[in-house]
Amino acid sequence: MAGKIVLSGLIPIVIIMVGAIVYAIFALISGASMDDVTSITGARWTQYLQIAAFIGSVFAMYAWFERKHSWSLGLKQQFGGTLATQGFFAGFILMSISAILIWAAGGISWEASSWNQTLILSLLDGIVLYLFVALSEELFTRGYVQGLIKYHYGRTPAIIVSSIIFAFMHSLNPNMFETPYPFINICLAGILFAIARELTGGLWWPIGLHMSWNFFQGYVYGFQVSGTDPVPAILQVTDNGPVYLSGGDFGAEGSYITSLVLILGIMVVYYLYKGKHKPEALKR
Repeated sequence: MAGKIVLSGLIPIVIIMVGAIVYAIFALISGASMDDVTSITGARWTQYLQIAAFIGSVFAMYAWFERKHSWSLGLKQQFGGTLATQGFFAGFILMSISAILIWAAGGISWEASSWNQTLILSLLDGIVLYLFVALSEELFTRGYVQGLIKYHYGRTPAIIVSSIIFAFMHSLNPNMFETPYPFINICLAGILFAIARELTGGLWWPIGLHMSWNFFQGYVYGFQVSGTDPVPAILQVTDNGPVYLSGGDFGAEGSYITSLVLILGIMVVYYLYKGKHKPEALKR
């Protein structure tokens, strides 16, 4: 089982590396400078290549090894649209509470941005980007990894291990280990997504939450999302510190206030959805 998880993570890495090498070769042949070539790591196309690679890896691994075992990735779900909408509003509420409490405690200050074409295009870009980010990350960690571990060892180990793997997937993000809170909060977010996947019987609720959590964090409230570069947002953030309150350059997910909100969110989701949806059928 561990080998399958490692392989499912190695496939996207190889695809991304090959894509970067091919791009670099063609760019250099076309006369691009080395500075232009080395700047591709943050380019939007590399993000979409990563998304496609993880989605492709999941479906390939599932088709090769798991289809015969009859456990579900969680995409085929009754009322998926309704559940995704519920998750979306949950993510909006949780991120709004986190952002407003950080602001009220003095960790940040806000200034409204001017509405212009740049901002509107940024918002549209953010909606598309984080929809696919949510789809790929949920499909990989909660769909494949959590489903695989649950099939072999049960629900609790699946929730815990998939959440830790989810946090380590962000370990190369800038400022991930500046304080303990980024790692703690990514783990807590993973637990929230994983519990929601179990209680709602599929992936669409956590996909909706994941998408809105990231979008509102970065494109509305102006935080950096998991340490990524800031983007044109509805509100511009000034970091007043200290870092354990404001989240620093990691964003709201670097604040202890977000830790408390995520713990509260886990309890509320568990209370609201426990026993309301049929669990997925497994052979064991």
